[in-house]
Amino acid sequence: MAIEGCLTIDLDRAADGAGRASIASSRPLGLTKAFVGKSVYETVRTLPILFSVCGVAQGVVAAQACERALGIEAGEETQAIRQLLVLAESLREHLIRAAIDWPRFLGREAKPAELLRIMRLCEGLRQALDRERTALAVGGAASLDAARLAADIVELDRLIEELVLGEPVAAWTARHSAADLERWAQASVMPAQQLVQAVLERGWADAGRAETHFLPHLADAELIGPLLGQEAEDFVAAPTWDGDPKETSALARQADNPLVRDLMRSCGSGLLTRIAARIVEIGAAPGAMTRIIEHWREREDVEGPTHASASGAAPGRAVAQIEAARGRLVHGVEIERDVVCRYAILAPTEWNFHARGSAARGLGEIAGRPHETWQIADLFITAIDPCVGYELRVA
Repeated sequence: MAIEGCLTIDLDRAADGAGRASIASSRPLGLTKAFVGKSVYETVRTLPILFSVCGVAQGVVAAQACERALGIEAGEETQAIRQLLVLAESLREHLIRAAIDWPRFLGREAKPAELLRIMRLCEGLRQALDRERTALAVGGAASLDAARLAADIVELDRLIEELVLGEPVAAWTARHSAADLERWAQASVMPAQQLVQAVLERGWADAGRAETHFLPHLADAELIGPLLGQEAEDFVAAPTWDGDPKETSALARQADNPLVRDLMRSCGSGLLTRIAARIVEIGAAPGAMTRIIEHWREREDVEGPTHASASGAAPGRAVAQIEAARGRLVHGVEIERDVVCRYAILAPTEWNFHARGSAARGLGEIAGRPHETWQIADLFITAIDPCVGYELRVA
């Protein structure tokens, strides 16, 4: 079993046609107890290695949480590099899933040459961003290769056009309505287009439509008590906010995008909206990277180069959070004399696949459908989380 564990998802349909979904987890949520008594530096160095999925995001948020607990503030360049590393990792996961899962749903094999191209480009981005692999160290002073990174972003734009969108990224990002999406899908050249077309033709667009509540912005201070308090284990295993399980996913991040917003009006949080949100996120990545670089350069021009320094915050306990491919990842840590006394990780899976959450409600709607239940549910799960391990059983 992978260290991330697995979800077991059971769907059944009652005699009256009502569907029900049951979600159980074997995810090892107590893993962080192994860090107690370890030095901060050993913990931050080891933690990313333990997670085969989103390891960079785990490393970044671990470094940030520990720095805050120690009263350290990373330099502007290191902070920008960390943002770019997480964005690059998220895009890598999206692209690999698009290259493997979407052809599979269409009854085709993945193309090894496409996967190799994705892997090489993403590794190139990692090299351009963090040549010496210091960005994830506590107080690390990383530097990026600006010229190589600019060239890699141009190549990334081209890869997204040629493997996913079938048109320039700028043309895709100008599509703002459900009608625009349908016209784009009608070209039916790329697997992404063919998948959207298949969902529309089979009447699956609103499959899984259910009540959905997105996780709001939360200040780090609001999460210290839930993550490091007496009820932390229960909160990490089945988190709620204001008494309600929330969703943190690509759909949550892209809910204000015009195309996604228009699809929400017609399909709610159904399958088509979720697939579109992932495509939107892929298309938005090169622009998001460019904006992070421009923002860092503007600050550097005004303030000059900065390095890790004392933050002025009271050391001891801290929380950090970041948006990864699967959703919002939160780490909390308590430190005494550079030694970890308590460590907690709140993963997006526990929000998104809460027993009473939006995935369970959406899968319950799908379980009530009389035909192709397994196929729809399988696609729906990967649209929520492209990386989660799961066993799907339909009674």
